Formats: sequence, structure tokens, C-alpha cells
Amino acid sequence: MRYIDPHLHTILLDDGLLMKIALTGMEACVTPMLHCLNGIFEADAVLTLWERFLGFELKRASAVGYEAFVSLGVPFYGLTEKGAEECLKQLPDYLRNDRVVAMGEIGLDVGTAFEKGLFRTQLQIAKSHNLPIICHTPIRLAPQGPEIIKQVINIIKEENFPMDRVILDHAGESTFDFRMASGAKIGLSICFDKMPPESAANLILNNQDKLDKFIINSEVASGDGYFTVPMVALALRRAKLPYKDIYKVIYENPKAFFNLPLD
Repeated sequence: MRYIDPHLHTILLDDGLLMKIALTGMEACVTPMLHCLNGIFEADAVLTLWERFLGFELKRASAVGYEAFVSLGVPFYGLTEKGAEECLKQLPDYLRNDRVVAMGEIGLDVGTAFEKGLFRTQLQIAKSHNLPIICHTPIRLAPQGPEIIKQVINIIKEENFPMDRVILDHAGESTFDFRMASGAKIGLSICFDKMPPESAANLILNNQDKLDKFIINSEVASGDGYFTVPMVALALRRAKLPYKDIYKVIYENPKAFFNLPLD
């Protein structure tokens, strides 16, 4: 079954695993910038990653056999404030690339002043460039999740950013209803530290009148666990959800949200 993975960190994967993923039916992916760098870096580290996303990662995708698109943002962990300022100055130049289809991951994790300021600035940049956003939120079992998701939504509204152009990623059951009521897309990240495929399938099955709200992705899986989007599709097939509805969730929704030039 063909699908799009709208949040796949290909930079963490080798060629062999990417080929296996493509063989499962992945026709395209969106590769977002990491929200967290392991260490403390200046702007050069981020700019090097952006160059790789718009160079090597696009060429590698073509060689392996899938279409790749990019989402860029300034990390809110692992970057000095001076480094963040420099990245923000240069970001608009990178956003002009026709393979950049969104900004992200941007958002909040614990709600520090630095996170909030960076989030507001990037929302303004995304709005000025008419780009949707992939919004990082605390993972499913994070204790701060219910409070931080409220802060995320409040900031988006205060910046007058359109909620229908937002994916609130890493959704969990405890914040699901609040996210759904916000008007944003519900990002279900199916990986080891976030949500298992069966849980995602149950949320979809229990909200069949709102299928247009769901965006399914593998995000940062582990080992061979990157096959999680088709695992959700298989769980939905076992539950006898019509093929057209499964296809909508795993292909049509991300294609429409990112306005991807695919057949």
C-alpha cells in the first residue's frame, strides 16, 4: 500500500534501511530538522545540517527510489542563543528552496523562555513565507504534556497563525481531545518512545468522522521499527476500515497538507 511518511528523520538512517522502507510502499517523505542537538553548538552546525537536507538527502532519496521534501527550523535544544539568532537570520534564504514544504520541528517541550521566544519568531517566519508547520510537543507519556500543549496552542493563536496549517505532533491519549478541538492536524508519531501502531489505529477507528485530521508518521523509530506507518495501515485493514479511508490517512492527508507535487 503506497504511503507518505510526513516526519521521517532520514539523516539518522543508512541507505539499506531507507531502501527497505521504500519497498514497504513509501513513495515520499518529509524530512524535518531535528528539534534537539546532542551537545551545545553554534550556528555552523545547523547550517551544515540544512545544507545536507537540501543536498545529499534529496539526491539520496532519488537514488533509493522515493521523493523527498524538507521541513526546516532552528533547534531549541543544543544551540546557543547567539547561534539561534544567526540561524534565524539565514533561515529565509533556505526556505526559498522549492523542496522546502514546511517549517519544523518547531514548538515547545518544557516551556522555557528561550523555547517560547524561538517558537514565536519561527511562527512569524512561517507565516511570512506561507508555510505550514510541524509542531513538536511533549511525547505521549511526558508528565508536562497536558500543560505544555495548552501553551503551544495559546502561542499559535496569539501569533495569529492558522491552526489548520499546524500539525501538533507526538499526540497521546491524554491530550488527544484537546488537540482535536484546537482545529490543528493530529500528528501520531508511531515509534518506540511515543505511540504503538495499535493505539494509533484505535484513535482513528474511534474518530472515523474526522479522518481528515490525522497525520501518521514514524518520526524517530529504532532499528527496523521504521516500518510503523504501514503497521498502522495493516491494523486498520484488520479492523475492516475501507481501503479508501486508510489511503486517505496515510497518503492523501499528508499530500494535501504539505501541497506535495505527487501523482
